[in-house]
Amino acid sequence: MTRHPMLKYLKEKGPAGPRMPTIMCPGCGAGQVLNYTLHAVDEIIHNDGTRKEDFVFISGVGCSARLTSHYLNFDSGWTIHGRSLPIATGALLANPSLKIVVFTGDGDAMAIGGNHFIHTCRRNLDVTILCINNGLYGMTGGQVAPTTPTGTATATTPYGNMEEAFDLCKMAETSGASYVARWTTAHPRQTIKSIKKGIGKKGTAFIEILSQCPIHMKTPPVEMLRDFKANTVSINKSRGHGEDKILIGEFCHMERPEWTEKYQKILEQFD
Repeated sequence: MTRHPMLKYLKEKGPAGPRMPTIMCPGCGAGQVLNYTLHAVDEIIHNDGTRKEDFVFISGVGCSARLTSHYLNFDSGWTIHGRSLPIATGALLANPSLKIVVFTGDGDAMAIGGNHFIHTCRRNLDVTILCINNGLYGMTGGQVAPTTPTGTATATTPYGNMEEAFDLCKMAETSGASYVARWTTAHPRQTIKSIKKGIGKKGTAFIEILSQCPIHMKTPPVEMLRDFKANTVSINKSRGHGEDKILIGEFCHMERPEWTEKYQKILEQFD
């Protein structure tokens, strides 16, 4: 039987036995994001001369956090809730040549980790942040999150969320990230292309990936994927239309000084 080409990047067995299939709920989009990420990394390794050992994956706490130390056969760090970006900062200071990819969820990044997020973008730290946004707290029971759309019923907003949701890409762009994009799990090719761009970008790359949580939203995953297609519009094609839809695409791709490079120049003054 032909093995899947991405299996070489995964831990198939652990102390407790086989690790595959993953512990993700049936239909969860986190596995798709892992797939897209590995395809992007595989292309970088084969085409750009980057070594597997140059990558480090870091995560906080949440559904997406299990993708790192549990399943990835890379150097990785499974850290505490909301603190993946400070850990990434330390790793980068120790070795600025690393390609650091952070897996985070919308709650992990934008609630308890929100302050670290805006300052990482402000500093333009050379990390790639992949935010798997399912619009709620998936691991702990489906509670309302900072990204839950207004009116959505969750475990803690049974009559509908009355608050406005954060626009994560606007936050990243206005805070100073060099590369900002948004896609969905229903846009695999675009997502893979963006992840490659993000990893290759010097500075903070933030890629938001809207993802389905069929268990808590009580909706079949296929229907949720169809909704992603129907309810999104490319920023290049919107032209003032589709105000009721979610914009997807690349929002920012610019050059800015990167933080560790500026830090290194200070150190060189004392050599």
